[in-house]
Amino acid sequence: MPGTDEPKADDFNPALWVWGSEDSTPRVLHTMIRVSDWEPALRFYIDGLGMKMLDRFTVEVRRTDLMFIGYGDYSQGGVIELVRIWDDESEPTHGTGYGHVAIGAPDVVGTVAKLAAMGAEVLTPPTVLIPGGPHVAFVKDFSGYTVELIQTSRT
Repeated sequence: MPGTDEPKADDFNPALWVWGSEDSTPRVLHTMIRVSDWEPALRFYIDGLGMKMLDRFTVEVRRTDLMFIGYGDYSQGGVIELVRIWDDESEPTHGTGYGHVAIGAPDVVGTVAKLAAMGAEVLTPPTVLIPGGPHVAFVKDFSGYTVELIQTSRT
């Protein structure tokens, strides 16, 4: 509508195009996980799994705080978006449609041991599901979300 201060589609700020501005094919960008407390989430994903914080900011119009975490930068693959909603103090529920986030780990056995020592619940200890395949394991993060770990190194 003329005279409003709403952003225009043709406005371009390269700093806001962290996912890329010249992709020619679709790809997975991120998975969003709602959390009620930053500390347990950061302890699990950063301290436990070795991710790093990419960005943290507030979206006032949505009344949320966001944090993007991952292993590289945005262009190197999917990241996790942690979201805290200002006006909702209830604990997030996982419903029946959520399955898991999969994380590649060079040493699944060592990673599971580290997470277990931190207090994470191990749902499925490291195991080979298909002969000749990689170790896989399932653990719960400190917000109750299931994370699958898949071995990504044969050494």
